[in-house]
Amino acid sequence: MSRKIRLSFPATGESVVADMLDDEAPGICDYVWSLLPLENRALHGMFSGAEVFQLIDNPQPIPAQKTTWVPLPGELLYFYDAGGNVTCPPHAVGEVCLVYGRGVSLKTFEGAPTYASLFARIPGDWKHDWKPFAEACRRCRTVGPQVLRIEACQPST
Repeated sequence: MSRKIRLSFPATGESVVADMLDDEAPGICDYVWSLLPLENRALHGMFSGAEVFQLIDNPQPIPAQKTTWVPLPGELLYFYDAGGNVTCPPHAVGEVCLVYGRGVSLKTFEGAPTYASLFARIPGDWKHDWKPFAEACRRCRTVGPQVLRIEACQPST
């Protein structure tokens, strides 16, 4: 049985459960699991499309696994950039990204194409099964950053 994580917006109550892809990206899953719980502002991506992300304090350069440039709605990814090139800050950047809609192609600073490691997936259809959560993600774009909590699920949930 795979591990599960709960993503929720504490202020408004929207919540979903995602299945970690332990068999497909074990190193990334272990790393993200070790960071839990995460609770900070979800920022809306400027360049990629319908995605929100949380910045990670002191991110680590975990070897990439199951990388993608064009993720699907409901996919969670770990992004890492060591920094120091012309299009990014001089320090390392790590993010947990959540894609909540169609048409996303991952881009980094200044719109440069990039890849991230897929580590979890929200089951179901984003337009029907978890529509309120997708709408809460969109609020990060229209209203501004919202606090997002990512935590380990208890085995019974």
